[in-house]
Amino acid sequence: MEAEEIINENNVPERKRRRTLRYSVWDGCFYSLRVGAAETYFIPMMVAFGAGAFYVGVYTALPQLFVAFAQFASLFLVERYMVRKRIMVGLAIMQVLVVGSIFLMVSGGWFNPWLFIAIACAYFGFNGMTLPPWNSLMGDITTKADRGVYFGKRNGLMQLVTFLSILAGGVVLQHFSSAGGRQTGFSILIAIALAGTFGSAYSLIRHYEVPYRQPRDAGFTFGDFIRRSPRSNFAHFVFFISLINFATQISSPFFPVYMLRDLKLNYAQYMLSQGIFIAAQFLAMRRWGPFSDRYGNRIVLRITGAFLPVLPMLWFFSTKLEYIVVIQVISGLTWGGWLLSSGNFIFDAVTPANRARCAAYLNFFNGIGICLGALIGAFLSERIPSSFSLGTLSFSFLSPLETIFLISGLLRFAVIFLFNPLVHEVRDVRKPNFKEVFVTLMHIKPLSGGILYFFTGVDHEKNGAGKGKENGEED
Repeated sequence: MEAEEIINENNVPERKRRRTLRYSVWDGCFYSLRVGAAETYFIPMMVAFGAGAFYVGVYTALPQLFVAFAQFASLFLVERYMVRKRIMVGLAIMQVLVVGSIFLMVSGGWFNPWLFIAIACAYFGFNGMTLPPWNSLMGDITTKADRGVYFGKRNGLMQLVTFLSILAGGVVLQHFSSAGGRQTGFSILIAIALAGTFGSAYSLIRHYEVPYRQPRDAGFTFGDFIRRSPRSNFAHFVFFISLINFATQISSPFFPVYMLRDLKLNYAQYMLSQGIFIAAQFLAMRRWGPFSDRYGNRIVLRITGAFLPVLPMLWFFSTKLEYIVVIQVISGLTWGGWLLSSGNFIFDAVTPANRARCAAYLNFFNGIGICLGALIGAFLSERIPSSFSLGTLSFSFLSPLETIFLISGLLRFAVIFLFNPLVHEVRDVRKPNFKEVFVTLMHIKPLSGGILYFFTGVDHEKNGAGKGKENGEED
């Protein structure tokens, strides 16, 4: 029997690589089912059970502290036991238990906002611990040449599953809310999420455990990271992403509150707005993937970053549902490219030996940024007025939350302005001309040309039978 073909620098057998790519797609889809059916409706659930904007801000903030410090626990496990898949599987099983406890709390009728926040800390903490070993393992499975295409397709499929599960969740909530069974509706959604968590754990079990061999000189301590940060391109990238998330999370947790409480949207309308946002990401990701493979992730960050400060400002001009849908389309197209390129940048920017460690550093600062941003947003939501004056000028908003949206947009602009020049492309790519950028922005058609195979995420007609692509998702 012939030996299996070795296809990349990590000596991963082709058959096992393709199997892992296939099950990684399944893992992503099960994860997206959980996100769409449950995580999307966590904040509406809190609002429905009487929790105000302050609790929503705390819910968004505190779990991120656990995510931030869990990175170092995860990194310790990877480097202590020299495995990644088994750590990921163990954490997935812990998530099954956590989601099960949420189901018992909601279905049993003893929802308490502080208890839910405590459980959410474990929920997001275990999920955050998965990121360093996941990034490290999947970096060994994939290759630089086709990473963007595969990640774009896999993430696009994940967004499709999220979109469909958001639609299903909205239908369920609207039906049971109208019938006076709001608690039953949320219980059904958590049960769906529990099934998705089981599926994700099984998919991770089917991954191939690439042998983890860290050279003795591969250590890159947290102190080294800090000392090198003034001249390190990767450190500039970490601070850039973390500060963007800090500025974003000042406002992001409160859009559901704004839509449900202030704009008086029902669950069906809220589902439509969230579904459109996810659908727009699905449309964007397959187009951004090949573009980033050819021209680099930096150019995608630059293009999409130009839109980020504008997004919260768009909410000032109308409260009509049709206008909100337009905002969500623009937001989805923008965040789709931003998340794809920022997620892929780390694969190119660091060596395989340091990938898990660098992912931990990124997620640590990211978690701190999200936590601080949400805490500031929670503080402001209870104290900031809906109208104020500057000399002879006076401003009046529909809700105090709109003032928070303005602050978030201005901070995003400041971060983009300061850090855009500091982050550089790490791959040897050619620069696109204006026409190529324009065509990418104007022709986001994920179904044009080729076939996306749903089990592998691979377009065989374009990429050849033996070439798989991979991506790993977030926020």
